[in-house]
Amino acid sequence: MLAHASRLAFGALLLSVLGCGARTGLTPPGARDAGLDGAIGDAALPDADTRDAPFVDAPFIDCLDDPTRCDDGSACTVDDCLPDGSCAHVARACDDGDACTDDACDPSLGCTALSTDCDDHTVCTTDSCDHARGCAHAVISCDDADPCTANRCDPISGCTFPPTDCAGCADGSRDAFRDALRYPLIAACAGGFSVAGLSHAVSPTCSRGAGDDGPNPSGLGCSATDLCAPGWHICVSAAEVQMHSPDGCAGANDADRSSFFATRQTGPGCGHCANGTDPSCDGSSCRPGCAQTDRTTNDIFGCGDLGAIPQASSCGVLDRFSNDLCGALGAPWRCDADPAGLRESDFVVKPGATGGGVLCCVD
Repeated sequence: MLAHASRLAFGALLLSVLGCGARTGLTPPGARDAGLDGAIGDAALPDADTRDAPFVDAPFIDCLDDPTRCDDGSACTVDDCLPDGSCAHVARACDDGDACTDDACDPSLGCTALSTDCDDHTVCTTDSCDHARGCAHAVISCDDADPCTANRCDPISGCTFPPTDCAGCADGSRDAFRDALRYPLIAACAGGFSVAGLSHAVSPTCSRGAGDDGPNPSGLGCSATDLCAPGWHICVSAAEVQMHSPDGCAGANDADRSSFFATRQTGPGCGHCANGTDPSCDGSSCRPGCAQTDRTTNDIFGCGDLGAIPQASSCGVLDRFSNDLCGALGAPWRCDADPAGLRESDFVVKPGATGGGVLCCVD
């Protein structure tokens, strides 16, 4: 009996150990030899090639538990975890608000701001930078105040002053009144100007670099004064043209066709010149006898074969004028900034070399 009881106790203990082995995936030594069938000894045991493999968690598919999963490794994006667990990558704004820096982004360093290079590679300008507006290029002055030299600027060598024949034109070449012996006191100078106005004398604004044979034929940044050489000015009136020319506008006949050369002569409208003494006139008085004042800046008058015919009774030797809004002259003459059509001489520009220019009288 005792031996039988001992065998029963040993069997119970063995079953207990085998049961523990089934839960842990371990096979007790000798279990197969003990004669246990497949319910415990075979089917409940893991395969030999997986029983010792570690447990691997399922892949984590969103960033809600760990926002660092959205880091894309670039300093040029702002990374964010969205409520739905997806990542967002927004480009980092690198504008420092300074117009004198070039803003960029380096993926390793982040935002960078290097000083803007404002060098326009010409010695004819002074380069600078305004922190609000950016690069500026001021044209240097090359005026040597010599009426017998042309004032030029070479982009590489700088100011040059080639001698001229004292032609009266800033580019050294007359475009009408070409016979300097017959017309030593007056010259017609072709070219453009972009600074508006003829009615008042203004200083040169591009160092007299204008003129159709000069470095700036369209006159960008130039006033009409820049078409005349130093020692010369735009002829003020019909009376001054008569004083400086022995035959009035006849000298304009040798100009290129479709040319008009303007003076500072203005009028009260209707093709009249303000060559009188009445100071009460304005731009719509439309009659002779008016004084040339700041209130009579209607129309532009001069010489040539381009333009309308003015009122001979008041315009003397001048034989052409602009008519309303420079309509009789056409492009590149423009007076369309004058809304009422009564102040063409205040608003006129000529952004082009063709079509004439101005009459210049010696000082």
